[in-house]
Amino acid sequence: MHARGWVIGVVVAGAVVSGAAADPAPKPVDIKELKAKAVVLQDAQGGTYVVFRTDDPKVFYGPNAKTVYEQVIIGSSSDGEGRWEFNTWAPRVPEGSHLGSLEHKKDGSYQKTCRGKDDAGLTELGGAKAQAILDKTAFVTMGIIRVPHLLARDDSGVYYYVDRLAKIYGGKGYRVFVGRKGAMKQMPLTDVASDSAGDVFSTKSGDLRLVRNSENNKETMTWVKGGKRTELVFLDTDINSVVIFKDLGIYTFLGTLCDNV
Repeated sequence: MHARGWVIGVVVAGAVVSGAAADPAPKPVDIKELKAKAVVLQDAQGGTYVVFRTDDPKVFYGPNAKTVYEQVIIGSSSDGEGRWEFNTWAPRVPEGSHLGSLEHKKDGSYQKTCRGKDDAGLTELGGAKAQAILDKTAFVTMGIIRVPHLLARDDSGVYYYVDRLAKIYGGKGYRVFVGRKGAMKQMPLTDVASDSAGDVFSTKSGDLRLVRNSENNKETMTWVKGGKRTELVFLDTDINSVVIFKDLGIYTFLGTLCDNV
């Protein structure tokens, strides 16, 4: 018996179609018990960085001292002799794992690194200046409200993209965009169907169908408009992180260490 990649139009309980409601805002983070462990840094443009080196470490960054956003820590290291480093998710960094880093070097200096694209030396603040930031700055959850769900492209360079709310902001609320780089248009979403065979995102302009074929463990995507079917190239959302978070033009401020690369 051959496995077939049929998409069955069953709406999953709890699947949410993103409507006109505004996206959630970042949530306050309580740092009262962490202040004694804070390392407060700034760059020459006033960008503010706060590192809490505790058993549950946290890194925050903001382009100014008004609000700083929690970073997603991917990894960290320390040599036990004064040097330490935190690697955080920075989806606009083009190479490798899309990381931005904060490093305390053995010579006592601090460095922000975006793989050579937006690197900067940092100055440690102490005394009243550091305390003012800890007391007056708003510490909030990450600035990336939405994350990629799937990405595809046709042979003429038109992209088809679906995002959803990040898990800490609800994890649903899908949106569909279609268009060329820098000219993506959101398609009014009317229904979401999902099952073991795939996903269907129905819009007023057409259906975006992701089909999972259990026989060869492959996924295919198709845009269906009226009676016309356009086969799409399925694109890995991590490998194409820069395309998604920069080139498509959907997102502006992310609140990461390396927004400006």
